[in-house]
Amino acid sequence: MSRPTRTLSCDAADRRAGRARATRLGVGALLAGAFGLASAASAAGPPLALEQLTFVASREATAEVRVEAESAVIDDASNRAELQTVNAEWAGADGKPSLRITCERGELDLETNDLLASGSVRGVLADGRRFAGPWLRYDRARGVAFTQAPVKILEGSGRVLRGGGFEYHVRDRRLRLTAGAKVEENPSP
Repeated sequence: MSRPTRTLSCDAADRRAGRARATRLGVGALLAGAFGLASAASAAGPPLALEQLTFVASREATAEVRVEAESAVIDDASNRAELQTVNAEWAGADGKPSLRITCERGELDLETNDLLASGSVRGVLADGRRFAGPWLRYDRARGVAFTQAPVKILEGSGRVLRGGGFEYHVRDRRLRLTAGAKVEENPSP
């Protein structure tokens, strides 16, 4: 038996206006969960379904992470948001973009702002290198995005880096390949 959901969505006028209504509703719902304003799990209502969600976590005056999703289901009991069709961007210590990703699915922890991205994860690092892999996790406390799955990183020179995973320190833009790094110079298509 499936659990009932409450659904909030934008109408066509809101979509043309930049999804403002859904953004306000989504951020309000997420912040309520993130700051513990939701009731205890035993008294929590059914999961809340949202469309065209934008979530922003800031540190001082800088937007540290911005996550957008075509749809989300927020579960107060677990304090998590299950996301579909996700775009996310993290800023470095200087406030400039450091990491951008797209993926099919995401799980956002509303307490810690950690994100697990999965399903055809593709990203761009601050220096322009592009990567692809099956999943990526962002640990906000450490400021590190990482994967322990096979990953392919394309450099502008045509060089391809492959590894069994990587760690990317978002704030200072440091990349470290892990588990069997391999370099391919000008690979054939």
